[in-house]
Amino acid sequence: MAMIAALYFTQGLPMGLSMEALPVMMRQAGVPLDIIAFVPLASLPWIVKLFWAPLVDNNWLPWLGRRRTWILSMQVILALSFVALGLVPLQGAGLWLAVTALAIGALASATQDTATDGLAAETLAGRKLSAANAFQIGGMMAGFIIGGGGVLMFVDYLGQMGVMFLLAVFPLASILLAVFWKERRIDRSPPHHPDRARLATTFRRPGIAALLLLAAIYGGAHAGGMSVSRLLLVDLGWSASATGLVATIGGIVMILAGCPLGTHLTNRNRWQAVVFGMISAAATFLCWSLLALGVVSASWPMVLFATGLLSIASGIIAVSAATIIMAFGGSGKQAGTDVTVLQSANVTGEMLFASLAVWIAGMGGFGMTFVGAAVVVFCAALVVGRLGDRLGSA
Repeated sequence: MAMIAALYFTQGLPMGLSMEALPVMMRQAGVPLDIIAFVPLASLPWIVKLFWAPLVDNNWLPWLGRRRTWILSMQVILALSFVALGLVPLQGAGLWLAVTALAIGALASATQDTATDGLAAETLAGRKLSAANAFQIGGMMAGFIIGGGGVLMFVDYLGQMGVMFLLAVFPLASILLAVFWKERRIDRSPPHHPDRARLATTFRRPGIAALLLLAAIYGGAHAGGMSVSRLLLVDLGWSASATGLVATIGGIVMILAGCPLGTHLTNRNRWQAVVFGMISAAATFLCWSLLALGVVSASWPMVLFATGLLSIASGIIAVSAATIIMAFGGSGKQAGTDVTVLQSANVTGEMLFASLAVWIAGMGGFGMTFVGAAVVVFCAALVVGRLGDRLGSA
């Protein structure tokens, strides 16, 4: 469990860098906005990683182990990418070297995620599986916070090199945990063995269509809600630092309250937990609509209350839905590939819902956007409830 938590934490670091820290650092170095706009695309491997997931499932070094082969190698690459980011300038000729190093780190962390998810899905069940997913959601959120806001907090004191070298310590520490972990030996399958992982096998599995739908929608509440709520605060006159503090507090609430509560509810009934989380998110959007319409003053207590509710609901949804997905992967013979396909659908859905929510807010205003989101998420909860009845997983 300690190793799994550490691995998920390190996987969140490059995402925080690409989405929050590096764009700010590049802007401070005078990089034009039209170039900075490409930086978040370094996270693209998290969407397309399904295409090489069978490679991770099918190939490994026997003396290292099926999962440890990829975990160790990708952690080394991730650490080296942080070192490279500490050595190259974020402007001039070094700019694209820095973007390349970030992209390589994101590619390594996305590839490692297939191995980590496969490991958790294959070896854990019941309460241990739901706990692992709490570590997944909480760990990646913590990594995102450290790689994003944490880097920005310390870069003025440690400098670019110091803060990036400090980030490299985290994957090196997780390497030590992986080195001392003893993986169960699995004999290598011959090249054309029928049990070798294939994308086509995933899409032929019973229930895959319903789970692709679940994966695509379950992260939309958090991604869309957080994107629009931050923009609302800016329009209401909140400073960038205050808005960032609200976002950081929301992440901490998700880690400390949303994920543990999600684990508890998932252990009782994972499908009902998803439904409860979505209904809670819908109620939270109604709270945000009151703030947006001016019915309630957007004071610190009210904003933190609404942010905390959304973070708790998002944690419940994420832990329960991720547990359903991992249980599905663990019930087959190619857990890494199966889970990766569903996670790629999840990331794609999050990006689409976040963009769509912002576009609708621009067209119809924040208040009606939150009201519409509440209705949509409530309807989605009803759909998920029906899926749970069909697939019959408690």
